[in-house]
Amino acid sequence: MATADTIKVLLIEDNADHSFLVKTNLNSKGKYHVEVAQSGEQGVKWIQENPSRFDIILLDYHLPDQTGLDILRRIQSISRFIPIVVITGLGSEAVAVEIMKSGAKDYVIKSGEYYKALHITIDQVMEKHKFEMLNIQLQQQLEERANKDFLTGVYNRHRFTELLEHEIVSAQRYKRPISIAMIDIDKFKEINDKFGHKMGDFALVSISDTLKAQLRSTDIIGRYGGDEFIVVMPETDYEQAKSTFDRIQAALDTFNKKGQFPTELSLSVGISSSAETYDNLIETADLAMYQNKQAKKRGAA
Repeated sequence: MATADTIKVLLIEDNADHSFLVKTNLNSKGKYHVEVAQSGEQGVKWIQENPSRFDIILLDYHLPDQTGLDILRRIQSISRFIPIVVITGLGSEAVAVEIMKSGAKDYVIKSGEYYKALHITIDQVMEKHKFEMLNIQLQQQLEERANKDFLTGVYNRHRFTELLEHEIVSAQRYKRPISIAMIDIDKFKEINDKFGHKMGDFALVSISDTLKAQLRSTDIIGRYGGDEFIVVMPETDYEQAKSTFDRIQAALDTFNKKGQFPTELSLSVGISSSAETYDNLIETADLAMYQNKQAKKRGAA
């Protein structure tokens, strides 16, 4: 029975004698749980069904259906984070180099009582893998900090601009609609002056959370200025964008009714859309947002 500390091993090996020796020896150590796939296809199927089922894969180089390298590449296309150790009966340096270049973390020569030292290789690979995962996690955190607004978690202006350029190029290439929305929090200065900057921050976070909850995963949200947000909505025409922001306004109305904020939050929104020319979309949305804000002021006068 596997426990939280157990290393879950998938052995892909068609030779019953070798798989018995490997499994028996590893299981005797008390910290490994070994499952045996007798073909590459079976091993790939198990990984496809549940990539987290295994911590490490021992992969025989010679298999009846495909070579070990073919299977290695297929596994990596499913999950590139599962460490793989290739077991080969060929003592060729060229084969070893090919194995490592293809992404295996180590290799073992199938000679003598090789299976008795497999636990050492597994432990070394798993220790190295742990540090690699920590480095990847740290790199992701650093990239996120560089690309995201620290307060709201949406993209900062620089990163948003890069993503927007990519979406516009894609829209131009395939002649697809794209919409941009400029969003300004009404009376934000008054919120800061009357209730303090912590409440101003709370307003920014509440608005960004509302946008995240209501927009699609393919929509891109950026913080454009102090109290301004900007959204790009790929493959979205004006009517669809307007409908989306009607829904966002309804969600904000629901938030206001909960009384979590000392005053009602409201947004001025400008939308620009196009499926033909993609120049000046931001400027057009910004002008529409300004007009929306001015119309509100005239209505309150």
